[in-house]
Amino acid sequence: MKKLELEDIITRIGKRIKALRAEQNITQEELAVKSDIDVRSIQRLENGHTSATLKTLLKVSHGLDTSLVLLLDVLNEKKD
Repeated sequence: MKKLELEDIITRIGKRIKALRAEQNITQEELAVKSDIDVRSIQRLENGHTSATLKTLLKVSHGLDTSLVLLLDVLNEKKD
């Protein structure tokens, strides 16, 4: 398997968060409340403009009612 660049991984995680949120039909604001983090942080994560701490990713996975493993399982996806 080819080593992914950090920026690519950050982008993929953001897309995963956005897709999981869309599957649940919730807004960024609703996810922010469920995750107990700022809505701007959700926006920046989904757009790949920031890397998240483990603490933030745990909060987001909780807000999405999913496992951290599923949230971070971006290495098995095909590149867009």
